[in-house]
Amino acid sequence: WHHSGSNGQQLQIMKSKTKGRSCVPAKAVSLLDKMTEDVPIILGRNLVGIYLYGSITNSSFNPHRSDIDCVVVTHLTVSKNQFRRLRAWLESMAKTNSWTTRLQVSFLVKNQLLVNSDPSNLTSCLYQFGKLQRCGSDGNPIIWLDHLRVGTTLVGPAATSFLPEITEELLNAALQREVGYLRDELANPQSEWRDVPMYRAYATLTICRILCTRAKGSVVSKPMAARWAMKQIPARFHGLIETALDYNKTGRDVQVPLRSLRSLLNITRTEN
Repeated sequence: WHHSGSNGQQLQIMKSKTKGRSCVPAKAVSLLDKMTEDVPIILGRNLVGIYLYGSITNSSFNPHRSDIDCVVVTHLTVSKNQFRRLRAWLESMAKTNSWTTRLQVSFLVKNQLLVNSDPSNLTSCLYQFGKLQRCGSDGNPIIWLDHLRVGTTLVGPAATSFLPEITEELLNAALQREVGYLRDELANPQSEWRDVPMYRAYATLTICRILCTRAKGSVVSKPMAARWAMKQIPARFHGLIETALDYNKTGRDVQVPLRSLRSLLNITRTEN
């Protein structure tokens, strides 16, 4: 592995953002600095690179609600010792930097980046909600399209140097999986997320992005996708989308009716 020559410059850009809600807090940047220093030491020669995507790399970042989305690419599956050391590092960082539990980090093997594997094939790892665990890979090309658009390389070579071609077929299959995840969650009365206002707002904006990505073949931020959807889909859904955007901006509790959300999800069938 090696440090990207632009790492310091790109982190500095994050520190200097001051317009609107694009400002990334110093503690979040500090966490990324530590990650850039320490994770290469833990993973050693197994590390390919560390790549940011999502709202932290664009103007939709909201310091009150946004996560830090990141992919760590490795040559081989994270070993038992590396997993133990990563978990200890994350637990230690969480005690001193509250942004740690807002990290969402996928550890993916280089030759399986776009491979949708069986969930029982625990070749990947995921750090989410403050917990590191092994998992399968869904071979999600959406995160890579987002990274290629506006993402940041913290460590390692540019993703274009090793990322396989993202075909229309791969992208459509991934979008269909996203629809399935949402449908399963919204149909499950035992779901811990279905009735949470934050999740319903998230689901609304995610549906907008699925529709936008399917139409354009490229990924944009959720707020941009929502504004696109307002011009493309029936007016009866506009209030729903505006409510989700309001939550995304302010964090105020919102009422997103389940029936309306399911109806919006059903549009993904007709737009297929």
